[in-house]
Amino acid sequence: MRPTDLGHAGLRPVGLWRSRGLRWGLAVAVMLGGSLMAMFGLMYWRSTALMLDTVDRSVVEQLELLSARPPDLLPFMIASRMNRHPAVVTLVGLFEPGGQPIVGDVALMPDSIVLNGRVQAVTAPGLPSVHWRAAGRTLPDGRVLVVARIADEILEVRAGLLRNAIAGIVPAVLLCVGCGTLVGVATERRMRGFNAVAERIIAGDLRERLPERGAGDELGRLCTIVNRVLGQLERGVEALKGVGENIAHDLRTPLTVMRARLEHSQTLAGPDTPLGCSIGQSIEGVDQALSIVTALLRISEIQHVLRAASFEAFDLARIVQETADSYQPVAEEKGVDLTVTIASPGTIVGDRQLMIEALVNLVDNAVKFTPKAGQVSLILAGTPARPVIIVSDTGPGIPIAARSAVFQRFYRADASRTTHGNGLGLSLVAAVVDLHRFNIRLGENNPGCRVELLCWDDDLQRRHLTSSEAMSLQS
Repeated sequence: MRPTDLGHAGLRPVGLWRSRGLRWGLAVAVMLGGSLMAMFGLMYWRSTALMLDTVDRSVVEQLELLSARPPDLLPFMIASRMNRHPAVVTLVGLFEPGGQPIVGDVALMPDSIVLNGRVQAVTAPGLPSVHWRAAGRTLPDGRVLVVARIADEILEVRAGLLRNAIAGIVPAVLLCVGCGTLVGVATERRMRGFNAVAERIIAGDLRERLPERGAGDELGRLCTIVNRVLGQLERGVEALKGVGENIAHDLRTPLTVMRARLEHSQTLAGPDTPLGCSIGQSIEGVDQALSIVTALLRISEIQHVLRAASFEAFDLARIVQETADSYQPVAEEKGVDLTVTIASPGTIVGDRQLMIEALVNLVDNAVKFTPKAGQVSLILAGTPARPVIIVSDTGPGIPIAARSAVFQRFYRADASRTTHGNGLGLSLVAAVVDLHRFNIRLGENNPGCRVELLCWDDDLQRRHLTSSEAMSLQS
C-alpha cells in the first residue's frame, strides 16, 4: 500500500447489487407483489367458491326435488323438462339399476360418480373436455337418478381471473424493480464520484472537494458540510506545515554560519587540542541539525514543488546496481554482506534522482541496522511492466505495531534510538512513493525486515510512455 494508506482501509464502490436504492426497490416489489398476489388469491378463491356454491346448490335442489316425486311419474317429469322452452341448464338422467339409460339429458352414467347425493367434479361421458358438477342417488325402487350442470364457464372465469392476476402483478413488480434499479444506478454513479474524490483526499490532496450538485437533498447537504470541514482541515494542515518549513528554512542560514565559525575557531585552537576536540563535537551537532533541516526542506520540495509533469522513462536496473555499488564500501567497512540481484529488467516512468534518493535511504537503513556479519539483499524482481525492488536485511526488524508509524516524520522505534539518524529517511521515501503513486510494503525477513517497493502505476505509465514502449513493457 502507499504510505498515505497505512492505518485505514481504501474506499471501494458499493456495487449495484448492494445499493440501498435497488434493495429498497426489490423490497417494495416483493411487498407489492405479495400483497397483490394475496388480494387476487382472495378474489380468486372467493369468486370461484361463490360460483361453485351456487351451481352445487341448484344441483342438490334438483336432485332432492326429483327424488321426492312419485316413481311412476318421474320419467314423465324428466321428459317434460327436456321439452321445456327455454331449455333448462340442469342436466338429468334416469338409469336402470344396471346402468342402462331410461330417460333424460344424461345418456351415459359418469364412471367416476359416487351415488351418495353429494356434488362432485366429473367429466362428461365420452367428452373429456367437458366438465360437470354432478350428484347421483339410488332411488328406493333401485333406479339411479343423476343431476348435473356444466362447469366449463366457471373454469373459464377462474382461468380469466388467473390471467388478469398475472397481467396485473407482473408489470407492477417489474416497475418496482426497474425504479429500484434506476435509483441504484443513479446512487452508485454518484457514489463513484464521491469515492474518486475521497481517494484523492486520502492520498493527501486536501484541495479536492466533494461534488455538491443537487445540494437540496441529504447527500448534497452532507457534501457541503464535509467540504467545509475539508477547508478548515486544509488551512490547518497548511499552516502547520508552513510553521515547520519556515522554521527549517530560517534555521538553515544561521546553522551554516555557525558551522563556518566553529570550523574557523577549531582551526585557530588546533584540532588536536582539548578545545579543538570540543569544538569538533559541536560541529557534529550542527551537522546533525543541518541534516534535519535539509531533509525537511527536501520532503517539502517533493510534496509541494515537484510534480509528475517532469517525469520520464529510465532504466530501474541501472540505479539499483549503482546504489549497490556505492554502498558496497560502507557495508564492507561494517562487516555486512551486501548482495545485489537483477532478476528482471525494468523501465519505469518517474524522477530518476528521487528514486535514487529513496533507494539510498532504504539501503542505508538496512546496512545501518544490520549487525556485523549480517546480510543485506537488494533485488530487482517482478516483470518488466511491474518491477519490484526488494530490500531485506537480517537486523532487528520492525514490529508489526510500529509499521503504520515508521513513515511519519521524526518517528524512531525503540531499537533505533541509539543509532545515528534523524527519523526522516523513511518520510522522504514515503514522499517519493506518494509522488509516483507507487506502493510500499513492509514484512518479515525472519530475521530482519523486508521492504518491497512496487514500482508501477498503470495510469502514470500510460500517460508518459509511447505506444511502442508500452507494448514492449507489456510483452
